[in-house]
Amino acid sequence: MKKIFFLHTLLPLFAGTFALTVASCADETLGDNANNGDNDAVVHFEINDAQEEILSRGGVLTRAANGSSQSQQELMGRKLEAQNAAGLDVCLIETTVEGVNPVKVDAGTRANIVNRMSLGDFSTTGIRGTAVSNINENWFNSAKTKNSGELYTPIRWSWYKPFGRFYAAYPESNIAYPDASGNVTVEFTTNPDVRQQVDFMTACSGDVQYATRFQAPRTSLNFRHALTAIRFAVGQNLSFDKTIKEITLKNVLLKSKYIISNKYDGTGAQWVSTGYNTRGDVKLDNLNYRTNENPNSIIRDVTKYPAGGRFENLKDNYTFYLIPQELTNKVTAVITFSDNTSISIPLKGSWEQGTTRTYKLSEKTSTWTYTLEATSPEAVAYNRTTSGNYGITSYRTAPDGTKKPIAWKITGYSEDNGATWTMNKPAWLRSLTKESGNGGTAAEQGVATLSNDVIDLAAKRNKELQDATPLGSATNPYNLSNNTGADAVQNTANCYVISAPGYYSIPLVYGNAIKNGVTNASAYKSSAPVTNVTFGSPAATKDVILHTLVAHDGSPISDPWIEKTNNKVFNGINGAEVVWADGANLVTLPSAPIYRDASGNAFVKFEVTKANLKSGNAVIAVKKGNTILWSWHLWFAPKNALTKIPVTNKQGKVFNFTEETLGWKPTAWKGTSYSAPRTVKIRVEQAIGNGGNKQEAVVTITQNDGVEKNEGSANMYQWGRKDPFPGTNTILGQGSIKQNAGDQIYMQNIIQNPGYFYITGTNGAGVINANAGLTKYYYFYNLWSINNRTASNLNQVNSTPVVKTIYDPSPVGFCVPSNAAFTGFTANGLNEGTMNVNGTNDQAAYTANYGHVFWTNSSKNASIRFPAFGYRDSENGAWFYGGRIGDYWSADPNDVNNGCVMGIQVDKVYPLYRNVRTYGFAVRPVAE
Repeated sequence: MKKIFFLHTLLPLFAGTFALTVASCADETLGDNANNGDNDAVVHFEINDAQEEILSRGGVLTRAANGSSQSQQELMGRKLEAQNAAGLDVCLIETTVEGVNPVKVDAGTRANIVNRMSLGDFSTTGIRGTAVSNINENWFNSAKTKNSGELYTPIRWSWYKPFGRFYAAYPESNIAYPDASGNVTVEFTTNPDVRQQVDFMTACSGDVQYATRFQAPRTSLNFRHALTAIRFAVGQNLSFDKTIKEITLKNVLLKSKYIISNKYDGTGAQWVSTGYNTRGDVKLDNLNYRTNENPNSIIRDVTKYPAGGRFENLKDNYTFYLIPQELTNKVTAVITFSDNTSISIPLKGSWEQGTTRTYKLSEKTSTWTYTLEATSPEAVAYNRTTSGNYGITSYRTAPDGTKKPIAWKITGYSEDNGATWTMNKPAWLRSLTKESGNGGTAAEQGVATLSNDVIDLAAKRNKELQDATPLGSATNPYNLSNNTGADAVQNTANCYVISAPGYYSIPLVYGNAIKNGVTNASAYKSSAPVTNVTFGSPAATKDVILHTLVAHDGSPISDPWIEKTNNKVFNGINGAEVVWADGANLVTLPSAPIYRDASGNAFVKFEVTKANLKSGNAVIAVKKGNTILWSWHLWFAPKNALTKIPVTNKQGKVFNFTEETLGWKPTAWKGTSYSAPRTVKIRVEQAIGNGGNKQEAVVTITQNDGVEKNEGSANMYQWGRKDPFPGTNTILGQGSIKQNAGDQIYMQNIIQNPGYFYITGTNGAGVINANAGLTKYYYFYNLWSINNRTASNLNQVNSTPVVKTIYDPSPVGFCVPSNAAFTGFTANGLNEGTMNVNGTNDQAAYTANYGHVFWTNSSKNASIRFPAFGYRDSENGAWFYGGRIGDYWSADPNDVNNGCVMGIQVDKVYPLYRNVRTYGFAVRPVAE
């Protein structure tokens, strides 16, 4: 059963007054029905909460608020000594306040104090009589009653027995008729599982007279709390760091009888435990609460409410609701830690009806009890400008038990999780309605006003690129293969990220054939053995391993440098061109773009001007005469495009994906100016403290980041190729591509024609044409994973480690992932499994994010976005379905014609799927 609380603002209790007044001109027919009631005079109740009525008027709770008779001694509090074998110098500081989780009500909200929606059905018993002195006839018993005050089975007043009295209990209970002593009683049994406990409240209408015929009298039920609310907290700066896993109250009285008051004011209500001796343990388990949490914080579910949570949630499921009872020599509190050590504290005194008892784990050296507690609101959305309520409870308990409010104020703000503090609010925290208070035993509440910082992120991105410090010079270009731009060639690739204006150069090296400054032969020479596969029409057996990767003319590569391979047969490269670019003048080539260093190593150089720099992509190629020998992708993006996002797959392996999909170019991108939730800790301090040591507490305000619109494009790649194609139908700013270059895809063609998109024709039955290059020439298994000799079926993970090849399109340090990288995106790791998405199974969220946002681990505390970039069709090269469908290549083949791919759409994810190699799909690299 879900725990239910009755407290204003925490969970408002009852609705306002609902009096039912019905007039009728009909006379009651005398006879057998005379005592059954007047048809129009239906019994109906007005519902109120005694405690909240007092707080709503700004009053102070007294012992009468819940019909109790607490002794002043029990409100004084005490220090309880702990027994433990761990040598901990601790005790429990006990404090008690009037009311059950009382919260002050601001003047502006007093009119809305009661809300019947938080009250469920309750039970009502009625007795009646012919005069006020003889209201003793049983009328109806334990009738089920709605929270509106309406009986499920209507009962009518009788003009001949016009006096009545009503008794109510929540939750639904068996309310006995008055006994020989005139007492109306209810038996109550405590659930030993704290999370299943419910609050117990009772009410009596007092004597009510049906005075005006056919008009039901006003009948009010003023509910009062009958139990004791008990909560646990940690004190300030405990000297040890442990994790509380369980709190048990042992030998608690679990069953007793409650006498409901005969009066509206609740006097005379009491628990009678004579004859009740059922005792047992009450447990709050599966906790994970560190003793060095925010000082003076209530123990709560930190996995769900790390900052403290709203009041109502903070109290939910972690508050004990127990029968008032004697404690001395009977009840013991046991706090167990995750290291299986524990402390045992014999409790003293008694629990009193209608009060809240707090036991705070503290140091023994305390002499005066200072109480400062802070609760925080939940994180709010990026477009919310007000937070939920935060609250501060601040008071001290004198040695004689007198409780005095202690003033408090804010003493600092921290945006680095408490490492440093300042008195200046962060700009996004515009104001707080409560920066100081007078204190008291009821929480003082406030809200934060926040800014809504939604900006044009695409424009911001472009400006940051343009304003970055220029790199290189016309005479000394910045070497993109060197992490400082120096002359030495360190690491090469087929893709380079450019994040600033400047003059740049690229060494004429095949892909990643140089790594850490030396030849990386494993990028173009495979160790895989001959792997024969029979396929085609007519069927033929062929080796699907390209044992040495080839140059533009189909000859095996023998050296990383293009001009030095195969005995320098390609020496004399003398030109360069921009194959295509998705922005105007992104790349400017000089009249003599090729130069050589002192060792004769060739480089291509170019300029990126500030005026023309913006997010985008370009492909440049080097030529000997009119023949293209190699080409590179230039990605104009911030450096953080390659920030690593760890993703744990279904098999438990971590893959570090790039922050952005290869070639990502935002077109309509609006969102917060910050890319992660922003949080400020607000330190609160009491005005005075014990020995000058003032108590501190922390309120945490968090505003989540968010995206209002996120559209753009990423590059499309054919499986096994290094060169990208635009992921859009927008007219290019420079150069051109050939969208349908025929079906003769093979190594020489794709290297010499980086702007040609080769298709695969099929017959009417969807079978690939026998003469298509895909089947005749482009059947190798290891184009993106040099030693791979395995084809993966649907829903099959390829276990061969990916070793990056010179045909890989990824930047330095990254490669096309194995298909295993995607298995964490469904619950079972298979196609069409339950999607592990953060809300994007909703069409609106999917559209706003332009795709799916996946959880990156089983804890679901971090996410990664995979946009639906659409695809280029394998039969005509056209681009389709941006914002609806997304496909991401893996380095693994499915067979001689198909590659392994992850596919997404709003309602399905296919982590281990396949498709024809000549489709143009996105690539999301992972770290090597």
